[in-house]
Amino acid sequence: MSQKKSPLDFTKLAPGGRIRVLLFAVMRAVLVLLAMFLLYFLIPVAGFNANNPTGAWIRLLAVIVVFLTILVLQLRFVLFASAPQIRAVEAVVESVVAFVLLFAWLYVSLSTTEPAYFSELLDKVDALYFTSSTFSTVGFGDIVATSKLTRGLVSIQMISGLGVLALTAKAAFLMAQKAESRRP
Repeated sequence: MSQKKSPLDFTKLAPGGRIRVLLFAVMRAVLVLLAMFLLYFLIPVAGFNANNPTGAWIRLLAVIVVFLTILVLQLRFVLFASAPQIRAVEAVVESVVAFVLLFAWLYVSLSTTEPAYFSELLDKVDALYFTSSTFSTVGFGDIVATSKLTRGLVSIQMISGLGVLALTAKAAFLMAQKAESRRP
């Protein structure tokens, strides 16, 4: 029977140990982010029936379910990580990027369904740009939602985006704190 390893005290590691932990975390995060972007750009996107907006709401529900699944997995990774505080930072970054990519995917499918839903037809790069600028509250205004449906979905992204960053960070660092409390 294997025994669970207790979390490392990152602050008590020798400088070489800290560098190893950080490099491993950065490499893992880069690989995860690369995989997420590859999936985003490689998975084909299809439209749905433009006359029935139910498809858009179903896709929004799918975005929410996928995001919550990713978030729960990330929190479990933090809880059982050997360096929970470092893993918490990874969890926040990866969860926020997943949130942005999932909404970008939703906007591409909307634009594919009905190009008039936005001020221009969105490809995956345009949708990622629009979603990122909306999430970061920059909103340049060069791409805008033009229908009630897309304005509603973008509003949901804006409102939930404010909470995603704060709540994900809070939950991840609470999990890290819980994991560190197991340290002997």
